[in-house]
Amino acid sequence: MRRTTEITLRPAPDAIEGNVFKVARTLGPQQILQLELAVIPREDGAGAAPSPDRFDDAIDALNARYRRFLRTCSLYTTSSETLDEGLITRSALDLRALLEFHASGPFPTAGIPWYAVPFGRDGLIAAYQTLGWNPDVARGTLRLLASYQGQKVDDYTEEEPGKIFHELRRGELARLGEIPHRPYYGSIDSTPLFALIFAETVKWTGDRSLWRELLPAAERALTWCDTYGDPDKDGYVEYGTRGSDLRSQGWKDSTNSLSDPDGKLSKLPAALVEVQAYVYAAKAGIADLYAVDGDLVRADRLRGEARELHERFERDFWMEAESCYAQALDGNKRQVPAVTSNAGHALWCGIASPDRAARLARRLMEPDMYTGWGIRTLSSKYPTYNPMSYHNGSVWPHDNSLTAQGFARYGLREEANEIVAALIEAGRRFPNNRLPELWCGFQRDLRFSSRPADYLVSCIPQAWSAGMIFLCLRALLGMQPDLATQRLLLDPALPPWLDRIDVRDMRIFDSRATFRVRRGPRGDKVVGGRGRVTRAHTAATA
Repeated sequence: MRRTTEITLRPAPDAIEGNVFKVARTLGPQQILQLELAVIPREDGAGAAPSPDRFDDAIDALNARYRRFLRTCSLYTTSSETLDEGLITRSALDLRALLEFHASGPFPTAGIPWYAVPFGRDGLIAAYQTLGWNPDVARGTLRLLASYQGQKVDDYTEEEPGKIFHELRRGELARLGEIPHRPYYGSIDSTPLFALIFAETVKWTGDRSLWRELLPAAERALTWCDTYGDPDKDGYVEYGTRGSDLRSQGWKDSTNSLSDPDGKLSKLPAALVEVQAYVYAAKAGIADLYAVDGDLVRADRLRGEARELHERFERDFWMEAESCYAQALDGNKRQVPAVTSNAGHALWCGIASPDRAARLARRLMEPDMYTGWGIRTLSSKYPTYNPMSYHNGSVWPHDNSLTAQGFARYGLREEANEIVAALIEAGRRFPNNRLPELWCGFQRDLRFSSRPADYLVSCIPQAWSAGMIFLCLRALLGMQPDLATQRLLLDPALPPWLDRIDVRDMRIFDSRATFRVRRGPRGDKVVGGRGRVTRAHTAATA
């Protein structure tokens, strides 16, 4: 690959001598000479298109690109003007700012300034959060990740056949092989998440061409889960220490994010609670699609594997005394007995039995977990708790949005609404209504008009934080696609502080839907809609 840098000056220089531009002008009193220097990096001749001649024209062109993109997205408005003009608008703009546009479609980079590159896990979760906002984000994310799907075994990059990458960097260190991010495959959850989000995207869009195009990649991802992801064949996807750049390979990838009660790092390999939930949801979701497609043999096999995983999971991960699922099984197949927000992902994925789901929800809302600004990553009673840490007591908006969606899935609407309200209240208190990557896990003091404590080096903006509001609105509306009938099912439960939600031009299946939800004394009503929208009451099953 040939990498070059093109430097141009406007207006054109009078002469160029080596690497020196020469410009000669005679200026009168108070006369201004404006020069614009453009530096454009290129790879094999390809690079950024030249900007317009004038700075104002460049800004106008950028605004026009944003407007064109946002016109393809659903428009959400509510009875709360501060929510509409603040968090919803800000999040939509931040998501657009973080998008890269590839031949495969848009892909949300993780966050600014530290992670302004493609991440498998972050991109997939942001894609899921925004299915009800713009499903093209999910299409583009899945296609890009499939194009880099692992083909061989490489200990340095941790690539394996069927595996989805963790992080892709394109700088000189990656090009020269000094770092493994070319891409680097060291995450345990990107691969099952790929299959899970693929199934959810097809269910939302009804896109049969996407189903046919990416089904082989999804099947390779499931095969990885059953082979390389489960080397000891105990039925759980787990990660070890194979020369890894990261000791912890779940979404909480701090070195000390998986620790025993004595504070020592838990023995690896580890099977994380949320990863097993992702595998369950991936197999169950793809089974549903096979059934719609008429392949009942493959559907039954995947459903059988999902049921077996559910039974093992309930047996091995449940902590009766804590009313919670353990954070992980360690290298000795013993529970890591921390109460963590990871368990909330089990509700999002539907692997929890209904009775335990209700107990888990109550546990996550207890004061050692719930701060008033959201659910902590780790119980304040656990020895490694630190409210100012990255993963051991902080609050992450994306994590909470998945848990809120899980609460709604099991009919726990009051708990879901409480989480949504907390996140929105937090968002209103950050500058420009922009949610950061995370904040510190201190308890909210309701006696004062306080705000969450900043985690000073968090990314702002962050894709899956910006995506939070759209998934939370989905939870309030009880939105679920029904692929078999090609209908959008609504089971709204608006909180007392929100009287209405209007949704315009939502892309669902091969059409657009517009509808309104109004809170009333006899329950919420869906009124004045067009498109494939149906009021329905849904119940969760394991």
